[in-house]
Amino acid sequence: MYGCEFCAIADGARGAHVVYDDDHTLAVLDDTPTREGHTVVLPKTHREELLGTDEAGKSVFRAVDAVAGALRETLDPDGFSVFYTSGPLVGSVRHAYVHVVPRDDGDDVSLALGRNQLDHDDATDLAARVRDASE
Repeated sequence: MYGCEFCAIADGARGAHVVYDDDHTLAVLDDTPTREGHTVVLPKTHREELLGTDEAGKSVFRAVDAVAGALRETLDPDGFSVFYTSGPLVGSVRHAYVHVVPRDDGDDVSLALGRNQLDHDDATDLAARVRDASE
């Protein structure tokens, strides 16, 4: 897609530090990493959504697993934060991608989520509706 920086990387028109490459997926070190090894995993073809899609989404999440394994072997982190945002919340790059961030105890990475107490009755209802929709 014209003007998409991730498409330019996938096409070879823009340089990047590639850590993983297969037929459908590419993983590169993030240009503005939050931690050493911060990687973005993306489909090679332009798409704005991964969830509920064809093979592209499955390929990306298989690559996430492979990249995390390689980062674990290389950097020996305490764990990972892996996140994906879809729809209009994505931000400035309208090409779907997943962040893989190696984490260490006491690092300064913050992925804060506001929390509420789960209501049992609401949760029972929601769980049933989601199960019905997934059948």
